[in-house]
Amino acid sequence: MPLQRARSLLLGCFFVSGFTALLYQTVWMRLALAKFGVNTSVVATVLAVFMLGLAVGSFGAGWALPRLEARFGIGPLRAYGLAELAIGVGGIAVPFLLGAGRDMLLSLGPASSVAYTATSAVVLGAILLPFCVAMGLTFPSAVSFLARAGATGKGRDPFSALYLANVAGAFLGAVVTPLALIELFGFRATSLGAAVGNAAIAAFALTAFRGVASAPTWGVTARPANPSDPDSRARRLALLVTGFSTMGLEVVWTRIYPTVIGTFVYSFATIVASYLLATTAGSALYRRYRARPFAGRIGTVWPWLAAASILPLFSASITFRVLHPFARVVLGLVPFCGLLGFLTPALIDREAGDDPAAVGRAYAINLLGCLLGPLVAGFVLLPEVGARGATLALVIPLFAMLLAGPLRRGSGWVAPLAAIAAGGVLWSQTTLFEEQFPKVQVRHDHVATVVAANDGVKKHLFVNGVGMTELTTITKMMAHFPAAHLTRAPDVRLDTLVICFGMGTSFRSLASWGANVTAAELVPSVDAMFGYYFPDGPALFRETGRSLRVVHDDGRRFLDRTTDRFDIITIDPPPPVEAAGSSLLYSKEFYRSARRALKPGGILQTWLPGGDRATVAGVVLAAFESFPHVRVFASIGGFGYHVLASEAPIPRLDAGELLARMPDAAVRDMTEWIHAPPVQFFERMLDKEFALDAFVPGLRQDGLRAIVDDHPVNEFFLLRRFAGAPGARASAGLPGTPGAAAPR
Repeated sequence: MPLQRARSLLLGCFFVSGFTALLYQTVWMRLALAKFGVNTSVVATVLAVFMLGLAVGSFGAGWALPRLEARFGIGPLRAYGLAELAIGVGGIAVPFLLGAGRDMLLSLGPASSVAYTATSAVVLGAILLPFCVAMGLTFPSAVSFLARAGATGKGRDPFSALYLANVAGAFLGAVVTPLALIELFGFRATSLGAAVGNAAIAAFALTAFRGVASAPTWGVTARPANPSDPDSRARRLALLVTGFSTMGLEVVWTRIYPTVIGTFVYSFATIVASYLLATTAGSALYRRYRARPFAGRIGTVWPWLAAASILPLFSASITFRVLHPFARVVLGLVPFCGLLGFLTPALIDREAGDDPAAVGRAYAINLLGCLLGPLVAGFVLLPEVGARGATLALVIPLFAMLLAGPLRRGSGWVAPLAAIAAGGVLWSQTTLFEEQFPKVQVRHDHVATVVAANDGVKKHLFVNGVGMTELTTITKMMAHFPAAHLTRAPDVRLDTLVICFGMGTSFRSLASWGANVTAAELVPSVDAMFGYYFPDGPALFRETGRSLRVVHDDGRRFLDRTTDRFDIITIDPPPPVEAAGSSLLYSKEFYRSARRALKPGGILQTWLPGGDRATVAGVVLAAFESFPHVRVFASIGGFGYHVLASEAPIPRLDAGELLARMPDAAVRDMTEWIHAPPVQFFERMLDKEFALDAFVPGLRQDGLRAIVDDHPVNEFFLLRRFAGAPGARASAGLPGTPGAAAPR
């Protein structure tokens, strides 16, 4: 095989490998959230393990590759092929290992939240780390192969070529995975398809390049820079800083951009795709102009990288609304990420040359920064100083590097001073969403930024700039309606659970029944606003004789871990119904956990704000296939649905009978904001019950299916909407006609 053709084919392998790596990161992250809880610790653990594995594999390659060849005759080409094969094994094994890891943790019995979190981090690390280390081995082994084959030297700069191919493949993966693959095939099948891709790379690498691998070495491999040289120290520091600042800023971007583009899967995909597209373009420009003098002088580009780091904050500002929301994301990210794509391979090429061990070490330094940045940003900076303060802390190292002599070479002081001035102007022109409210109404924690707002008429709750709820009787009926249907002895105190505290309306309404109430709330700052919405709310916790508590945990993880049993579980998933991760509170697997936590005869209430036909059908079918008894009612507010589910028959009572079951305090709570005869609250809902048995067979005949963790119908919807599929129609009501439901 001609040498140039072999090199081109290897670049193709790295393109496919970048594509599959992005698939794995997407799929494994989501499966980990489903198994171990939707919380920051799981996200941080998965990201940290990815970066740690890449760094270990990259750094350790200089030690491992010579020993593999000396002891086992495994040259760099075979090592690369075996690494890709190991990655493919992970694509098959990880989904099953995550499920087994969750089952193992639950089998250990009750544990505190801290202990469970720490143990789950260890389990996640043990599952993912070996395959991430294999990913880290690919760059050094490929560079070593190219050096062995004589495809390096003479300014070819192999790392940057491989890096460009890899990030281009990752960009394609960032676009195709959420837009098509998961919607069509689900998470497990997508991971399996990626595994096939890695296996194909492995087979290709182990067979197609044999002739090249055995060819004698020719040419002289360029030596890396002297590590004690000041320029070398500056480059290594620059690699650490770019990794740290960039990945830390990416965490900040996921906090500020939901105010612009929402919390959809496609919104986060836009951030990732913009990042990778710009990085690809920057790397391509570097490859094209790497022989030019300015490409070798990092200081000519660095000042503008520092200035561009402020652009995301500027484009997310409420003062900058002239462009389409997605255009604002592109404007904010592309300049910074494009310059980063230019600088990263330039730094590694000049630091490591063609030496595979030096390439591995240089890349590992960058990955170490990528590991530390998200941890510091997510757990320290954002909770303490918010998005603006976190941005400042993360960009200061970029600006501070302007003072380094090697980076100033070729630009003097003019460019650094201009960059500082440009950054200052951008900074002064930004007003983030939460900054328009008094500070006393804004709280930051490691999960989200929470705003309690009052527009003069109504109070609102915003989480990361997205409206969660307002004071509405609908949230009261999420408590009163199932409680009134519950069959119980009059002198027995109810044990109830609220998943998603919100403003605390449902929590307060269940308390009016004299019940023990537990709330599972993911965002710690949310329930801290309880007194803002209800001045009498904090006093509830001082009452004696019953238990009222808020647990800061993912609701699903709480259900999996708790040994408590409840008469009522009421769930108000965060809007919109298409929000990323929302399906984990609508899926059959979630209902299975909830069913286990219900007492005999207990009732589960799920609120569904609406959605297209496939989404509404998916939620209803998930409940229908998980419980023997399900009833669905339109809400008192004229939109959305209350889904009631139980192992026991849910009594069919008229409005008067339901009202007679309520204590006086609960009646007063129900009628607090709507002054109408109490019986009318139940009449309005009972008149809008849907006859499930009349249309469920039709849903299945249309190919509509229940939401499951592997196939979140509500979150991935673009293809069916573009194709005009039956399930894509907007749903003004459930399929079928409201009426008396057949007993079930």
